[in-house]
Amino acid sequence: MISREDCINKFVELGKLFTEENEELSACIRRTYVENNWLVEDNYWQAIREWKTKLTKDSLQAFVQEYTWSTSPKKVGIIMAGNIPMVGFHDLLCVLLSGHGANIKPSSDDKYVMLYIAKTLTDLGLEEKIRVVERLDKIDAVIATGSNNSFRYFEHYFKHIPNLLRKNRKSLAILDGTETDEQLKDLADDVFQYFGLGCRNVSLLFLPKSLDITRVLDNFMQYDDLSNHNKFANNYTYHKALLLMNTEQHLDTGFLLPKERLELNAPLACINYAFYESDTEIESFIQENESEIQCVVGNYSKLDTIPFGKSQRPDLQDYADNVNTLYFLQNL
Repeated sequence: MISREDCINKFVELGKLFTEENEELSACIRRTYVENNWLVEDNYWQAIREWKTKLTKDSLQAFVQEYTWSTSPKKVGIIMAGNIPMVGFHDLLCVLLSGHGANIKPSSDDKYVMLYIAKTLTDLGLEEKIRVVERLDKIDAVIATGSNNSFRYFEHYFKHIPNLLRKNRKSLAILDGTETDEQLKDLADDVFQYFGLGCRNVSLLFLPKSLDITRVLDNFMQYDDLSNHNKFANNYTYHKALLLMNTEQHLDTGFLLPKERLELNAPLACINYAFYESDTEIESFIQENESEIQCVVGNYSKLDTIPFGKSQRPDLQDYADNVNTLYFLQNL
């Protein structure tokens, strides 16, 4: 019988394999890019390195210490997204460290690394706990991540079993005017890492009226090489044409289209910004859009905000949609 200690040790061993010298893993990352040009190798290795720092014995033990190990394990289905590298890995980690078994359905956009991880954990001794499946049936619960459209499908299809369902969210940043250029460069990471495709990517900036938007954009220019990425450049060209045809006021950095608009969601290669005069305006917006906000970055004392540059470097305890996955699993 596998214990939690055994399971933690297997993930620690897996983390030791997260190196660029690992030819099998490297081949999976290259193959992923061939089939999905959004998942470029540099970005994938960035995600791998982030996970490697977290897969230590101390970190994993601290992560699960408040939660019980299931003595009556359930089969938990995991439907994974593929918008940025390794989106579903945290769910797999939570399921296995809870004592349950995982039936994994990797995203077709990002399957090869997850298949490698499943195979490696199986070879390390967790073969009873992991299955890769094409169809989720005969499961006791499900964790599913997808678009707003797929969310409605998930709601209907899995209504008869315990479920943790996620849909599209985005993030915002709040600036107070005291930011240094270094902090603004860090904010650029929050906006552009993984091409801005993640739920934790910032798509709306709240600025005090005293802060010139051009100063912010000047510090974003470190990412101007995004214009050389074909898919990103196509989005920039398309949305620029739309803005011009509709005669909508906007700015243009040559790779990014900022627009003054109080709206959380911005198309790819675009970003919204809004000026505020009082905290009340920010509080009202966050309250009204709470169900669509993944995280808040920046300088705002009234919320537990994330420091600039850290939105794509979440801790193990930073659960998607702020829903505690371990708590959900513990109560199955």
